[in-house]
Amino acid sequence: MKNSFIMLLLVVLTACAADVSQNGAVLPDKEPAESRLLYPYAPSGQCKGCHADQYMQYEESMHAKAFTNPLFNTQYFKDVVPRAQRDPALVQEARKCIACHAPTVFMNYTGLVSTPEQANNFETGVTCDFCHTLAGYADNGDYLQNPSGKKQGPFQISGAASHHSEYSGFMQLGDYCGRCHNATNHVGLEVKSTYYEWRESSYGKRGFACQECHMNKNGFLRDGNAEFDRGQAAQMNLGLHNRKQQEHEKLYNHAFPGAHSISELQDALLLDFKVGTRAPDEAGRLHFTLVVNNERSGHKMPSGSSDLRFMWLVVNATTADGATVPVELSVSASGSANDYSIAGASSDDAAILQNDVPKGARLYRTVLINSAGRQSLYQYDAVENVFDNRLNAAELRKERYYLKLPALYSGKIKLEAHLYYRAAPSSFTKRLQIKDFSPVLVASQKKVLTIEMPHAAH
Repeated sequence: MKNSFIMLLLVVLTACAADVSQNGAVLPDKEPAESRLLYPYAPSGQCKGCHADQYMQYEESMHAKAFTNPLFNTQYFKDVVPRAQRDPALVQEARKCIACHAPTVFMNYTGLVSTPEQANNFETGVTCDFCHTLAGYADNGDYLQNPSGKKQGPFQISGAASHHSEYSGFMQLGDYCGRCHNATNHVGLEVKSTYYEWRESSYGKRGFACQECHMNKNGFLRDGNAEFDRGQAAQMNLGLHNRKQQEHEKLYNHAFPGAHSISELQDALLLDFKVGTRAPDEAGRLHFTLVVNNERSGHKMPSGSSDLRFMWLVVNATTADGATVPVELSVSASGSANDYSIAGASSDDAAILQNDVPKGARLYRTVLINSAGRQSLYQYDAVENVFDNRLNAAELRKERYYLKLPALYSGKIKLEAHLYYRAAPSSFTKRLQIKDFSPVLVASQKKVLTIEMPHAAH
């Protein structure tokens, strides 16, 4: 298992994005031109000739698929657009969906994008030219293009190449990512908070930017360090001669792995059993602690569309001969209809989780409710956040369990723990009639105990 720190900053929001407060962000001085666009965006395919490696990475990324991925695309056209057509209050929220999932469409089209054909008049997704000409954010929600028209990058370029590109410090900051990785809905409820989670974390406070994890060659840190490839950022063939390009010590990878990447999720968190006395108490219970370690993440887990995304813990125990030993959380369900931390305890779980999670499993999630007081998976219906027990950045969460040992049992007990992640409940994907998301095993741990019954007094 790789020893990795992962900032699973989501590359793609899976539902509508909205305004982001820019407290602490780097903002430009100028307002956008009246035409909104200083110049048309170049298609991403034009970049391939000189930036073949970066383009191949980008082409498979969720940035490229931000608009076309089935969850967003289906929800937007099947649910958001019809509702916005009926309710003018939702039009701006629908437009902000487009602002983050197809920003060049947003900048070219001022009305409600109501059909795929309208969107396809321009390049969708988060395009190369959009990012490399983004100079900042205007107060009215528009994006600000680089006034010079040059492509911006993280390198100080000299010589002939400087006519085409120029250095940008802004695009190396976490603030650069914040506009589309934080969101509030039309009633002012914060429905995504990845940027704020990172900014308030120890990583954000010491200036360790999102790009250090999501754009290094591994997509995560090794022993707390970001590893980057070195080499040329461009390969320009002019005539019969390959023009010599500047070598860089730090090449940014454009695959942008995040929560849609299984390799990112695996080992993103760690599990560790802590067992004190190996003898049961008077009730035949053996108590132990399972530590859930989120030190590798620079934001909460899960993050992004946490109204949809959730994780859960499954802990099992067996005797040496394979017999199952019951395992229970030491803190059981409260009995309230709104206990959202244990699968099956909430009155909404039958409809929301259905059979996705074993009953009694510890859940990590955010719960948003609608105006009727019921859990909602649709952030544009949400009016209140009533529950959030997700793991904070770098948190060590202690979950306490106990075994119900057979009477007078002595011998070996094998403990197994598995932490799973799911991008959305099956109830949500069934409603949209899209392919279900499979559970992803994030972390596992095993421990074998030797149980000794206390000797009877003579």
